[in-house]
Amino acid sequence: MSNQLGAGVTPEALTEAIEKSGYPLQSTVFNLLESDFTVQQEWGFNDRLTGEMRSCDLLAIKELGHLPAKESRIRPSLAVVIECKQSDLPYVFFSPAKRSWRLTLPQITGLRHEHIAVRTDDSKSSWLLTVMQALEIDNDPFLNRGGFSIMSKCARKPKLELTGTDAYNGIVMPLLSAAAHFAKSSEPRETWQWLDAFLLSAVAVLDAPMVAARTTEAGTELELTPWCRLFRHEPETQDAFVPHVGRTAAIDVVHKGFFRDYLLDHLIPFAEKVSTRILRHNEIFATGKGFAPGMDKNSRERIYERLRPTE
Repeated sequence: MSNQLGAGVTPEALTEAIEKSGYPLQSTVFNLLESDFTVQQEWGFNDRLTGEMRSCDLLAIKELGHLPAKESRIRPSLAVVIECKQSDLPYVFFSPAKRSWRLTLPQITGLRHEHIAVRTDDSKSSWLLTVMQALEIDNDPFLNRGGFSIMSKCARKPKLELTGTDAYNGIVMPLLSAAAHFAKSSEPRETWQWLDAFLLSAVAVLDAPMVAARTTEAGTELELTPWCRLFRHEPETQDAFVPHVGRTAAIDVVHKGFFRDYLLDHLIPFAEKVSTRILRHNEIFATGKGFAPGMDKNSRERIYERLRPTE
């Protein structure tokens, strides 16, 4: 049988079908990443709810500045799980929200400990800090950016209507499951002395109108925007330190035309800042233990500058 298009399938119709799919966008995003990142297309992961094997469009990893192994036990990298979506109809973002103090994505994965136990000289107590708190980077403008708690996609039924199902099933849940799988798979073995530290982030790239909707006394205001942060709150396990607070993940939703600027001006500079700070105190973050003087007197300011390894 010859390799040719069948009856009724024209090159024009096939080209139109391809261009309406998300594959051209995925290829465009891949091309933007490949010069600076190692990129895996159709990266497979196990769904955290069903256990079934799925795939996200792209996993991109960028190794950041690092020291020789004899000087640092940690090799920092940036890891980004990415979903690409294309639509002629808009995605709409509602319910402006501030960042939760317990933001669990972006997160640092690959270390042996999720918290750093800090002892001090003016108290017998110890302080349990998240890695972000110990890095004293949790108040960085990149993390503190405001966002939205609801994302919907427009559909014609036959009038224009909003549906949250497409955005939830096609973007939110796959990215959260992919991030959870990456975090689990990057856990080090007990015998490892040298560790990776991945700044893990989840990003959706859209080739579609992105609209922020805000309700005011005068009515609903609409604004086209190239970057929206979506906050997704989920319950915490009962054995967590503060289970009633839950976990809040941030997914950055970025328009295709802004994606390069997002990488170069926002995400990568933040990742490089994390890398610099984690390398300076690599022994502390490798062991999960540290010392800082005067914690009983001041446990909120300049902790990172006071940190040093335990003897």
